[in-house]
Amino acid sequence: MATHKLHAPMLTIPAHTAIIGGGPGGLTLARLLQQRGFNVTVYERDETPDARQQGATLDLHEDSGLKALKAAGLIDEFLKHYRPGADKIKVTDETAAVLFSDHDEPGEEDISSPYFRPEIDRGPLRNILVNSLKPVPFNGTASL
Repeated sequence: MATHKLHAPMLTIPAHTAIIGGGPGGLTLARLLQQRGFNVTVYERDETPDARQQGATLDLHEDSGLKALKAAGLIDEFLKHYRPGADKIKVTDETAAVLFSDHDEPGEEDISSPYFRPEIDRGPLRNILVNSLKPVPFNGTASL
C-alpha cells in the first residue's frame, strides 16, 4: 500500500483517505490533505451542496477557523463572502429597551487584528470549500 510521510518521524498515512461528512471540518480537512498530495474521498449524505439549508452563521476566530482557511489558501475567497458587521450585538429587555449595543462602535475589519472575528453563512462557506476540492465530494454516498 502506498503511503505518504508526514512531518513527524515514523508516521505514515495511507495514500487514500476517507473523510466522513461534508461539513466545514470535513471539507477543510479534505482541502488541506489534497494540498499535500493525498487522494481524498469525502462521503456526504447530501447529493448536492445546496440540497438543504445549511443553518446559522459561523463566527470564525484567528486561532481556529481563520487559521485553517489561511492554511488552505482560501482566505481571499472567504473575504469576498463574509458578513462585515454580523458580529455586532444588541441586548434588549422585555420592552425592547436597549441595554447594550455595539452597533455604533467601529467594527474590526482588519484581518491581522486578533479582534477580527468575521461571520459567514454556512452555505457560502460550504461552496468555497467544495469548489476548492477535486473532485467535488457531493455524490449522496454517505453509507460505507
